[in-house]
Amino acid sequence: MWRKRNVSKLEQTLPRGSWFDDAPKLSEREDIGDLVIAVSQLEADLTGILGRSSRELPPGLRVVDAQFAEVDDELRRIDPEVDTERLRFYVEELRAAYKEYVAERTTGG
Repeated sequence: MWRKRNVSKLEQTLPRGSWFDDAPKLSEREDIGDLVIAVSQLEADLTGILGRSSRELPPGLRVVDAQFAEVDDELRRIDPEVDTERLRFYVEELRAAYKEYVAERTTGG
């Protein structure tokens, strides 16, 4: 009998592909290239911590924390005229799911 694997909120929140795949107008803007790169790297770093052993997890968490800081910095630099509301909501969803994942992995739930 197959056992259903529990899927974390983080796994459910991460898109299949880049978030920007569903936001082509935003991703095509030349003035936010660094933000696109930072968010894509954040998605990759978050994917990279999934399933890590307890011993391997702390270095991965440091990388993710640093990448969240970089995304936050890039979001602060964006012209207020650029509509980034959906992206900001997505980053906050990722942050909440990440915190939940860390709590589950480091304290057992």
